[in-house]
Amino acid sequence: MKPKSFISLAVLTVVFVIAAIWSFGSQRGLTSIAVDRERAFPQLIEKANDVATVTIVSNKAKFTIARSGNGWGLAEKGSYKVSFEKVKSAIVGLGELKLLESKTADTARYARLQVENPGSLEAKSIGVELKDKDDKTLASGVIGKRHVGLFGQGGGGTYLRRGEDALSWLAEGIVDLGAEPNDWMVRDIVNLEAEDIARAVLHQPSGAEITVTRTDKQAKDYVVTGIPKGRKLKDSSEGKNLAGGLWRLTFEDVKPAKEIAFADATYTAVYETFDGLEVRVEMTMVDEVVWGRFTASAKNAKGDKKAIDALEKKANMITERAKGWVYELSAGEGEKLTTKIEDILEKPKAS
Repeated sequence: MKPKSFISLAVLTVVFVIAAIWSFGSQRGLTSIAVDRERAFPQLIEKANDVATVTIVSNKAKFTIARSGNGWGLAEKGSYKVSFEKVKSAIVGLGELKLLESKTADTARYARLQVENPGSLEAKSIGVELKDKDDKTLASGVIGKRHVGLFGQGGGGTYLRRGEDALSWLAEGIVDLGAEPNDWMVRDIVNLEAEDIARAVLHQPSGAEITVTRTDKQAKDYVVTGIPKGRKLKDSSEGKNLAGGLWRLTFEDVKPAKEIAFADATYTAVYETFDGLEVRVEMTMVDEVVWGRFTASAKNAKGDKKAIDALEKKANMITERAKGWVYELSAGEGEKLTTKIEDILEKPKAS
């Protein structure tokens, strides 16, 4: 081997050795998994099916998710339905947390791990307590900061405290606990795409109406009627925007129907699809917030028996989901469904 080649190879070898040392050193932040680690909440795996309530405390809210004969509901919202998958994931996730390493018991250092006492505006922790039907606590604690890259690609960890214990821990596993009711509730109301709408009628308490129609699903134009003579739309897309008023519609808040009063003359929005589904929304204003109640019908369903049956099932699902409830709509969605004709017209030219 020529001296020059030998020197080049030696230099290359040194580079590889340094790289290997650096690579090994860079793994120091990863935590190795020991065998037979203690579960953070030992009772929970065996008694997961006994959980009857899950109480959450955060800097945003305190609320309880309770099991009922029809599933799980939010106690503070009249037992409105929450996601079963969310509840299941939370119970299983808490049950699978395994203690890795004890951390601080110094309250002054809690905030760094986000395991401070929950409930204050400054706290980033989430307090959780799970009880059975006899009000016996199955698990309680404070869930803190996540350590997503704890095991590299192999999973993450969570800082926590258990019960009233001052000692904090790093645990293997990550659990997703929603900090406010909207993180748990099934918030979908209805989802109709603008392209599926044949006719939409927006009615004001004064009696004024805006109607949006489309001749067929291939038509590009959404025809808006109710425009005063000599006036025109601000934009050609206004018709399609109104036709999309029920696209991916969700709620901001929900109350039992008896808690919101509706006048005889209300805002209404009626949407009809090309296949015959009709969704009706009745709305009222409370402190400038739009609240709506929903019903659906398939009385004008079109197609063969299979298609009609499917549409009737969809209509019944919407009606049953919304029965007995009134929903607070977001500012944008409420504004769209209560649109006045002046809202979508160009300002008249000065004479």
